Amino acid sequence: MMTKQQENICRFFAEKAKHLQNEIDQEIEKVGGENMLISRIDLLHWVYYAREQVETYHTVCRMLEDRAEGIDTDRILKELRETAETDQAALKEALRKQEEERKALEQLKEEAEYYRLALEVLMK
Repeated sequence: MMTKQQENICRFFAEKAKHLQNEIDQEIEKVGGENMLISRIDLLHWVYYAREQVETYHTVCRMLEDRAEGIDTDRILKELRETAETDQAALKEALRKQEEERKALEQLKEEAEYYRLALEVLMK
């Protein structure tokens, strides 16, 4: 029996697997089918990697459900750690960029006010 937390984690990874599989299917359809992937090596590599991710997500769910016999759990845990670290770094970078954009917006607002004031004064 899974705890509520385990159920939520399992639901998250199941949804992630479902969405990623849909993306894979759409990209394959765009190039004309599975056998056309060879013409797009970049897409072929992405599909291969994405399919591994889908399998990892399903494996995490099986691990949470205690149905992970024979699975290399150390590999899965290593992948999750690496992904968490990568995601944290990406989040940190996105927050940094967001702060830079916020500051730039504030500066533009200030400059716009000076332009407005200059027009007001010069038009008198």
